[in-house]
Amino acid sequence: MKRLDRRKFMILASAGATGAVLTACGNDPDDVELNPTIIPVEGAPPTLAPFATPGGGAVEATPEDGEAGGDANVVELEAEDPYAWSVTELEAAPGQVIVVTNVGLAEHDFAIDDLGINEELPNGEPVEITLPDDIGVGDTYVYYCSVPGHRENGMEGTLTIIEAAAAPAEDEEASPETDEASPVADDEATPAESDDAAANDGVAVSTIDMGFEPNEFVIPSGTDVTVTITNDGVLQHDFVIDELGVDTELLDGGASGEVTINAEPGTYTFYCSVAGHRQAGMEGTLTVE
Repeated sequence: MKRLDRRKFMILASAGATGAVLTACGNDPDDVELNPTIIPVEGAPPTLAPFATPGGGAVEATPEDGEAGGDANVVELEAEDPYAWSVTELEAAPGQVIVVTNVGLAEHDFAIDDLGINEELPNGEPVEITLPDDIGVGDTYVYYCSVPGHRENGMEGTLTIIEAAAAPAEDEEASPETDEASPVADDEATPAESDDAAANDGVAVSTIDMGFEPNEFVIPSGTDVTVTITNDGVLQHDFVIDELGVDTELLDGGASGEVTINAEPGTYTFYCSVAGHRQAGMEGTLTVE
């Protein structure tokens, strides 16, 4: 057998490689199957399947979910992955607050075209949306997510406007007996008794979503009075009196804080400074006597 010299071997090898390249280039691109290799990166977030839903699917509306009767002040709604609202039928009153939270990982928003509402929903952050005061009872509106493809895949619902929850009868039209009943006890108490009670026992105020209980209270002047504020709501709230320089830190649900007030006789307004809360009715009156 004849042995190929080195030069001939290199020429043959080069020709063979060139032929292989030309053959590959001549193939139809549609016939080439690409199999990308996924390389995991340490510390990168997990990848959801296209239709993985961290919080489950859409939840059917119940009297506790989204109806104004369940809470006279706030209606709650959640945006879920991939394309779902926790409630697809809401009821709310004019001027009421809807708290919308994106509990998923995808981008979502909340839109009602007829009311000019379109709010982005940052992941995990509650967004408060106050309905206009002039909308009519009985009107219905469609709410939806305007992110491309989400509404088309079912991410929409219906909002029905209902009458505001009736306040207790004694608050709306207190009878003469009711008007006189509570003040009489206070009127008959001597100033010394009132001062001692406020100074020794302090005052307890609760924040709720969206209001204060009580929203009116009286303390004596010239005396250090401790006011304990407890957040009985779900959202963060605080207690502010601008004229007296009173401003608590934001209180999470279930948390409490204290302030000491020593003021001159007069009337002072306290309120929650969280955006939109005071406008939704979260304020009250302190009277110093």
